[in-house]
Amino acid sequence: MGESEISVAKILFSKKIPFCIYRFPGKQNFHLAIDAAFVELKERKTLWISPFDSSGINKEIFFSVLNEDELTSSIINELLVKPLQQKTEVELPKETTKENYVRSFNNFLQEIESGELKKAVLSRVIYHDKPTDFNPIDFFLKLATDYSDAFVHLSQHPDSGMWIGATPELLIQKSAAQLYIMALAGTQARHHSATPYQWRPKEEEEHLMVSEHVENVLQQFNCKTLKKEGPYTIEAAQVAHLRTDYTAEGKIADLIAFLKKLHPTPAVGGLPVEKGLECIRKFEGYNRSYYCGFIGETDFKNDAQLYINLRCMQVGEDKLAVYAGGGITAASDAEEEWNETILKSKTMTDKLQSQTMLKHGIVG
Repeated sequence: MGESEISVAKILFSKKIPFCIYRFPGKQNFHLAIDAAFVELKERKTLWISPFDSSGINKEIFFSVLNEDELTSSIINELLVKPLQQKTEVELPKETTKENYVRSFNNFLQEIESGELKKAVLSRVIYHDKPTDFNPIDFFLKLATDYSDAFVHLSQHPDSGMWIGATPELLIQKSAAQLYIMALAGTQARHHSATPYQWRPKEEEEHLMVSEHVENVLQQFNCKTLKKEGPYTIEAAQVAHLRTDYTAEGKIADLIAFLKKLHPTPAVGGLPVEKGLECIRKFEGYNRSYYCGFIGETDFKNDAQLYINLRCMQVGEDKLAVYAGGGITAASDAEEEWNETILKSKTMTDKLQSQTMLKHGIVG
């Protein structure tokens, strides 16, 4: 399934044509979206990639979603004769040393202890050598196979470079007046046994901040909450999270205005929202660009299915930059938070190692 999308994606990758191939959670079929300059002008959905900080230097990226009936031999032949486009590699941020991470952590904690900030998410960049035989599309397919409950994506664009991810977190699913929003916050190592999960007050408080933020935004836009489920525990790769699901109803005339209030949630930014962003800009030490932004399909009117860009990495010429973070509150411990980022990074790095082993015929 998805052979046509994969075949076209391979051509787009080799030609350096801007594109994104992706798969929704719980689905098997792949979707393909490409730069509008390379497709026939018609009404279609948009694949939207938004950076974490909309006021920063990174641009929003828009691709035109191809319909399944467009993936014919004729489009493949058209793409094959297209000239090679400009390079898509961009400079990666510097790797975060433990010394720099601890310094940032202490600065975050000082801001929280001042009483103006309740929580802020501190993230870091983890470098891995890029294998000489690394194939991004094969890696994307490996993620899609192993993480059936994640939104899995691979994109390349001259403004963003190449990103690959498998995120467990839905930002919003909208169909006409019906809304579905997920609050996902609070993390611990995944149990590999039947032992029930126990959540500390720190994680419960983190989760409550995100839930209250979602509820406040729904109220601001006069949306009625029809159903609230949670918090309950979900497992994602090497970690477990607390999750609450909201089903709501309301006419949102301006989707972009709604998203500006909803994102970034305290799960990826902070609380209060603006104070959290100020703290991140001032002390985190690098530009997140598209990490913790959002990605997904929309028509900007009735339909949207957008996900937070977590559990992701950026592909450089000889390095892979894996991004991971965690919520800092007054109860946080620097060593514990550092170890949490290691666990979260394994969503990417474990599959990187398994792909390399398979290519070299190593099984086990």
